[in-house]
Amino acid sequence: MLFKKFVSLAILAATATAQAAKGKAFDHVFIVFLENTDYSLAASDAGFRALLSKSVLLNNYHGLHHPSQPNYLASIAGDYFSISDDSTHQFDSSYKTVVDLLDAQHLTWKTYQENIPSVCYSGSSSKSLYYRKHNPFVSFDSIYKNATRCNNVVPATQLATDINNGALPNYALYTPNIKNDGHDTTVAYASNWLTGFITPLLTNTKFMNNTLVIVTFDEADDYSDKTNHVLGLLFGDAIKGLENTVDSTYLTHYSLISTVESNWGLGNLGRNDVNKQLSNVIGFVAAKTGYQNVNVTNPPPLN
Repeated sequence: MLFKKFVSLAILAATATAQAAKGKAFDHVFIVFLENTDYSLAASDAGFRALLSKSVLLNNYHGLHHPSQPNYLASIAGDYFSISDDSTHQFDSSYKTVVDLLDAQHLTWKTYQENIPSVCYSGSSSKSLYYRKHNPFVSFDSIYKNATRCNNVVPATQLATDINNGALPNYALYTPNIKNDGHDTTVAYASNWLTGFITPLLTNTKFMNNTLVIVTFDEADDYSDKTNHVLGLLFGDAIKGLENTVDSTYLTHYSLISTVESNWGLGNLGRNDVNKQLSNVIGFVAAKTGYQNVNVTNPPPLN
């Protein structure tokens, strides 16, 4: 009888986990950050224009601050905690992130970092293709000092293995290296890399499993642009039927968290992920989850 009880509990737990993985608008989200490009420059690039027929254009998307690192921190923690540089910072375990929300609902997650030397690497390199400032996860002790969690900070080469094994996580953040993201190259170089990267994934049935791909830039290059306006694109089978359309919802990097929260009913971090002026949910997701976006007519300066 006791054995049967344990088996029943195990089945219930497995069922709850499987159900938790199902989202209202998508089951997997795959976020890709590119670097330092004004909206107008990206929108006029031939490579990005060619991708519009396969995507939803987010034409009212905004970075939050300068330089790069605050934007990456904000995208997983709902705040950049007054950080205004790319130096190494470490936040103690009292600082929660989207990882805490995902883990609480038994959702899987991973960050794929191009050219990171090893799993859970915390060093900062100025002479390689990998830069810690573009990897926010290791800056939080709640991740870095937790061996299980930090094993999810992996080299980007792991992605192909995970896809082939049917192990694409529910939440993933992919960071290209310093050349592929356009930081040390050009917008044309970045769009060429993205085209080569995303095109085979869009036809891979092991990757396209109710998957939403979000591509955006961390910040505008023009620091005088107080709106910090950057390009955003949505891909994947989760947007099927919406390709070659435009979503003009006012969005920021905080929307990356609020969209995930709304999709899976995760609750929130109680930071700017609940600041209605800054955390609208991506339009088609809001429609499917019943989230009420606000019309932002006088946005705060984001610089």
